[in-house]
This record gives sequence, structure tokens and C-alpha cells, in this order.
Amino acid sequence: MDRNDLFSYHQWATQACLQHVQSIGEDFYTRIGDNSFESIEKTVEHVIGVEKLWLLRMNGVESPAFERYDVSTTEKAVEAFMLLHAEMELYFASLTEEQWQEGLFFKSMRGGEFHNTRDEMLFTVINHASYHRGQITSFLRQFGKAGIPLDYLHYKKQDKNR
Repeated sequence: MDRNDLFSYHQWATQACLQHVQSIGEDFYTRIGDNSFESIEKTVEHVIGVEKLWLLRMNGVESPAFERYDVSTTEKAVEAFMLLHAEMELYFASLTEEQWQEGLFFKSMRGGEFHNTRDEMLFTVINHASYHRGQITSFLRQFGKAGIPLDYLHYKKQDKNR
């Protein structure tokens, strides 16, 4: 599968998820629920911080620090992701195919040592965010609200309708 298309899907799903939460009401974004994180806001804070970690790892930083973003509102979260994803797109565009396949050493937040290609890291970013988008849907259901379809096939269908 084309990595540009995969990352484009990831951007679409992230924005669609946040915009859906925003359309339901800001109070649901910060409402305490029962999940891995206490709220949608805290889930989003985790996801964006982890995406920045992966970008730094792809840049060769073996043990990057976790960066905190101001995602205290859905509007701030939408903007923060747009900026980070633009930074990621620029970086990805600069890489050769050889660099995508290059193995890099890095340490996890818990100190585990890994050696993976940038391609594998990109897949991890997208898979990780998909998992947490599912958790956001779970929060919404706890609050009596519905999620929206964010699967890749829905992205492709929407893309074809443009």
C-alpha cells in the first residue's frame, strides 16, 4: 500500500474524529469516562505526544522526550495535529526509498531497545492512532453519543466522491 495514501488516511481520520467530537459538544471532550485515559482530551494528548516521539525517532533520535501539546479544546487539538502532520509530511517527502527502508535504533519510553525501519514506524503511528480513535468512540458511547465510521474504506469512499 502506498505510504502517502496511508498517511493521508491517517490525517483524514484524525481530523474527522476530532471534528465529530467538536460537533457533539466541547463538554464531551473533557468529560471523565472509563477507558485507558480519563477523557477524550487526555487520549488526544497521549496520541499527539506519541506521534511526535515517532517523528523524532524517524529522525534518528534514539531516546526522545515526550512533548506536551496544548490540546485543552478540540479546536486546539485540530490545529496541533494539523501542524504536526504538516511537519511530518515535509519530513516524509524528503526521504528516499532507501531511507524509508533504513533500520534505526531507538528506545521505548520504558527503556526497551528496538531496531525498525521508517516504514515500520509509520505503520505503528497509524495503527496506534486507530486504536485510540476506537477508544474515543467508546467514550462517546459511554456518554450516550454515536461515533462515526473512520475505517480506511470510508476514507476511500469519501475520496472517490470528491
